[in-house]
Formats: sequence, C-alpha cells, structure tokens
Amino acid sequence: MFTEDAIEGYNDNDLAWILFVDGCSLLHFMENVDDQCPDALNLKFDQLMHIWRDTNLLENQLPNKMLEILCKEAGYDLGFLINNYDNLGRGKRCGMVMVQLENTKPCHLLDFARSLYLSPKKVSNVEGHGQMETQLEGEDSDEEDINFNWNTYKSIRDLKTVGIRVVANKTDEWNWSNISFKSKWFSGELRLPMFLFNDVTPYFFRNLIAYEMCPDVHYNYECCSFFSFMDSLIDNAEDVKELRPAGVFQNLLGSDEDMAKLFNDLGDDLPTKMYCHIAYTKAVAYSKKYILIKHEIEKHYKNKWKTWLAQAYNTHFNTPWAMIAFSAAVLALVLTFIQTWFTMNPK
Repeated sequence: MFTEDAIEGYNDNDLAWILFVDGCSLLHFMENVDDQCPDALNLKFDQLMHIWRDTNLLENQLPNKMLEILCKEAGYDLGFLINNYDNLGRGKRCGMVMVQLENTKPCHLLDFARSLYLSPKKVSNVEGHGQMETQLEGEDSDEEDINFNWNTYKSIRDLKTVGIRVVANKTDEWNWSNISFKSKWFSGELRLPMFLFNDVTPYFFRNLIAYEMCPDVHYNYECCSFFSFMDSLIDNAEDVKELRPAGVFQNLLGSDEDMAKLFNDLGDDLPTKMYCHIAYTKAVAYSKKYILIKHEIEKHYKNKWKTWLAQAYNTHFNTPWAMIAFSAAVLALVLTFIQTWFTMNPK
C-alpha cells in the first residue's frame, strides 16, 4: 500500500494502529457528514467544512483497499459512504443504502473526486494499478495532422470583440472535456463547462494537479490540461466578469481578481501548457481536442468579414434601443420610398 520511504520509522504494529484509527475516523465522518446538520458529528458548520476540505488533501489520503477491508468488517457499503461524503450527506438524507460507483477502483477519495470530472463513457479502469486512461471520442489511435498555428487572440475579451460569446454547456456540466466551439455567419459560440468556486475549491484543484503530477501516478493530466486551456482564456478580472453572467462560473471565492489570480496561479508551470496550445501529444488528455478548438477559434478570429460584421453589430446594435432606432429608420425609408413612388406614378 505504501512506498518504503513513506513508512520509514514505523513498525508494522504502530502503522497498523495508525491506519486503523485514521480509517475508522474517516469512515465515521463519511457516514455521518451532513451539511444540513453538522451536530450529528458534534461539529459546527465551519469545522465540518474544514474537515471535509482537509480529507481531500493529497497528503491525507488513505488507501482505498484499506477502507474496503474496514467496510467489509463493519458491514458498510463503501460506494454509499463515498457518495454520501462527496455530496455532504445528501445520499443518507435521501435514504440511499448502496451506490454503484462508475470508477470502481479509485486509489483513494481524491482519485474518486477526480473521476467525477471525466465522462463515464471515456473512463476505463486498469486492474491492479488503480489507474485510468482517458480517451475522447474522435481521439483514436490514428494521429491526425494538426498544422502549427499561432494563436493571435489573448483572452475572453478578445473573443468578445469579434462576436464570439461564451455560454455554459449544461449537459454533463462538470466534465473537463465538455468544451466545444461553433462558428456562425458573424458570430461564434464557445461552450465551457460550469463550475462553482468557493473557499474549498483552490485546495481541491491544487491537490488534483499535484496528484496527477506524482511520478508514480499514470494518468494523462486531465486536470492539468483543463486548467492550461482555461488559463489561456483568462488573463485578468475582466475575463472572469464575462464568464459570470454567461453562467460558466459561480464565484463564491471572492472578487473577480481573486478568481483570475487562481486560474493564473494554477496555470503556471503545468506540464501540459504547450500541449494544449500548439503541440499535440497522445500522452496528454484532450490535447488534440483543445488544439482543434483553438484552431477553429483562430480561424474565426482572423476572418475579416466575420470580424467586421461582429464589430459593426457590437458598435451599432449593442442595445435594444439601437435596434429600435434602426428599425424605425428603415421603416421611415421604406415609407418615404413608397410615398415617392406613388407621387411619381399616380393612378
């Protein structure tokens, strides 16, 4: 379960007692956690949320195999406990007693939480290693040539100036792969997954990134890829301000500056940064998909006709009153033309 350096200094008996006590405490918390009634654990609400946050830290993870052994001895269903824990007690309140997990072999709680952001149809378990390999539909083994291309746009605000609007993709809203782009006549639509950010979120995603970057974890950097992509769209608070009314972000973290700083901090020094922008590799999840989306955005961004039409629309028809004034002017011209025609061609 552990590497030698992790248990150095502990004999088997001491280690067994430490794991036993920690495991039982965690299972008790998972069974009784309830954000509607923290008194069930003799905790105040803030204490409950701090414990829930700390159980997601990478250094606090307990092996899933050990939790399975303890659950078997106590007669608990681990799937139910994990689900109840992840939903802060909603499973127990709804009367659930057993839950079939989509990721049936998570290494630990953080690994399970990570799997929630991956499409179930694209997640496969590797027996004996607790690993998952993720592959998108359309990202098969046949490598498609992706032409090298610089991205001349910088942020969400740049996209807005050429008529590209961001909307929330409400289907499978949490999945990192749930990103798409559609170019229209003089506008474009970039769909992004929906996320809620609060005080726990920075700890959670930082630990997911740290987990994926562990040398003995054989994943394809799904979380790192997503934040590399988002970091390329979010430059400062103005970009976050565009994403909030679009329904992509629910910001309970603080100011828009705090949110932008979080994405900029998370996006720094990620191993996937290059491979979500210009270079493609099968070793990085979503690499091909993200790059192709960026290429489509770049084509739209550099199309002069679409850009001019979008700028004209945003400049002259950006309010309902402008539309009404334009319609009134057109109607006046039509009526003037009709009056002139009848004047020149009387019956």
